[in-house]
Amino acid sequence: MFAELAAIGSALSAINSAVSTYKETKANAQDAARLLGRFSETSDKLDKWEKKTKLKRPLTPKEAMDLSIQRRKIKNTETQIKDICLMSGCIDIWQDAQRIRAQSEREHQQYLKTVHIRRQKRKKKIKQISIVVLIVTFIITLGVTGYGSKWLYKQYRLQEAKQELKEKRRILRNIRECGRQRC
Repeated sequence: MFAELAAIGSALSAINSAVSTYKETKANAQDAARLLGRFSETSDKLDKWEKKTKLKRPLTPKEAMDLSIQRRKIKNTETQIKDICLMSGCIDIWQDAQRIRAQSEREHQQYLKTVHIRRQKRKKKIKQISIVVLIVTFIITLGVTGYGSKWLYKQYRLQEAKQELKEKRRILRNIRECGRQRC
């Protein structure tokens, strides 16, 4: 995770050094467009890293801080690239790039919102399924326990009836033999 952020940071540093080089040499439109391309790739990498991480789990405080630092570096680099585009006379490239980037940002924010909504729906669905499974398990356990208790009660009553019958037979045999219930 941190290696990816470090790679993004080093790419931003490389872009910053290219920006300073272009400022010194009075870059032309092609150089500015190439720089914008590298910049947008780095920004996209950061967005993809954020998506990938947030899909799995929420960001840790350190990751959130690193992300905000990288976002700040991107903003600083963006203003420097804008200056280069203005100086080289290719403001139309800058405006197109900003329009495309704004659209991408909106889509990115919408995607993150939908991920959050899907995560909440998934948690709710898992909770509902767990409750249903728990209730069904409880009902089945209660039914099996009730049936087993009924069977055990019948067995107990049967044994008790057999004992009473044996006792009555013994008493009748004693009465026949000696005239009393106990001999």
